[in-house]
Amino acid sequence: MLEKTMENHKILIIIPIILALLSLSLLAFNGLEQGVDLKGGSQAELELLGSVSPTELEQTLNQELNTNNIKVTSNGNNKATVELENSINSSTFTSAINGKAKIISYNEIGPVLSEEAMEQIYIAMLFAFIFMAITVFIVFREPVPSIAIILAALCDIVIALGGMSLFKIPLSIASVGALLMLIGYSVDTDILLTTRLLKRREGTVEERARNAMHTGLTMSFASIVAMTILFVVTILIMPEADTLSNISAVLVIGLIGDILSTWLMNLGILKSYIDWRQSKKQEKYSLSSSTAKSNKPTKSDKLDKSDEKKSKSKLKDRFKRKSEYDIKEGENQLEAKKEEFDEKIEKSSDTKSSKKSNKNKKVNKRKAKKQKGKGGK
Repeated sequence: MLEKTMENHKILIIIPIILALLSLSLLAFNGLEQGVDLKGGSQAELELLGSVSPTELEQTLNQELNTNNIKVTSNGNNKATVELENSINSSTFTSAINGKAKIISYNEIGPVLSEEAMEQIYIAMLFAFIFMAITVFIVFREPVPSIAIILAALCDIVIALGGMSLFKIPLSIASVGALLMLIGYSVDTDILLTTRLLKRREGTVEERARNAMHTGLTMSFASIVAMTILFVVTILIMPEADTLSNISAVLVIGLIGDILSTWLMNLGILKSYIDWRQSKKQEKYSLSSSTAKSNKPTKSDKLDKSDEKKSKSKLKDRFKRKSEYDIKEGENQLEAKKEEFDEKIEKSSDTKSSKKSNKNKKVNKRKAKKQKGKGGK
C-alpha cells in the first residue's frame, strides 16, 4: 500500500481535496444545523407523567404551539429534554404540556447570547489555527511542511463539518469542543509524519514513512474505536447524554478524514518536497563538477605551462651559476686581501726586530766603553 502511495503521491493528493470540496458543497446547499445554545430558543428538562412517550409529547407540543421546530430527546427514567427554536415563555409552555409532564428546568436563550457564543467560537477556531501555524513554523523553520500541516488540519475540520451537515449533527458548544480536539489529533499525526521524514536521517524516505504510518495509524484507529464505543454506549444505554454522542460522532468523522488528509495529502506534499530538494542538490553538485571540469587545463595550457617551467628552470640555473661565480670572485678577493695583510704584518715585525737589535748593539757599546774606562784607571 505504501509503495503505491509513494509512487502515485501526486495523484493521491487530490482525494482529500475532493472530499473537502464535497463537504463545502454540503455546507453550502444542506446547511449546518445549530443547537439551541448557539442559535437561541428555549430548552426544558421534563419528567414524563404516566405512560406518555417522547413522541406523543412532541406531537402534543407541535399542535399546541403551532410549530414544527420542536425536538424531544428521551433521557431515560421517564425524563426528556425539549428544545424549541423560538423563545417561548414558561407559562405558555406549561399550558402547552397539558399536564402530560412536569417541568424540572426551563431556560430561554436570547439571540444576543447566541451571537456572542458564535463570535467566541469563531475567535477560538481562529486563534487555534494561528497558534498552531506559529508553533509548526518555529519547529520546522520551513514554509512547505508548515503549510502542508495547516492544510491537512483545515481539511480535517472541513470534512468533519461536512459530516455534521450530512448526518444532522447540530453545531453546539460540545461539538465545537470536539472540533478543537480534532485540530489537536490532526496536528499530532502530521507533526509525527513530518518529523520522521525531515528530521531523521536513518533509512530511506519510504522506510521512514512506513514507520511513521505504522505509529500514526495505530493512534488514529485506537481513537476511532474508543469514540465509536462511546457513541454506541450513549445511544443505546444513555440516550440522555446527547452531548457525548455528538462529540464522539464528530471525532469519528474527523479522524477518518485525518487518515486521508495526513497519509494521502500531507505525505504526498512532503514526498514531492523531498524529491524537489534532492533534485536541487543534484543540480548544484552537477554544476560544481562541471565547473571543476572546465577549470582543468587543456593540452595547449599544459604546453604553455611546461614551457614556462623550462624557462623558469633556465633562469634558476643562470642565477645559480652567477651566484656561484660571484661567490668565487669574493673568495679570491678575500684571499688577496688576506695575503696583503699578512705581508704587512711580516714587514712590520721585521722592522721591529731590526730596531730592537740596533738598540741592543748600542747598549752593548755603552757597556764596553764603561768597562774600558774602569780598566785604564
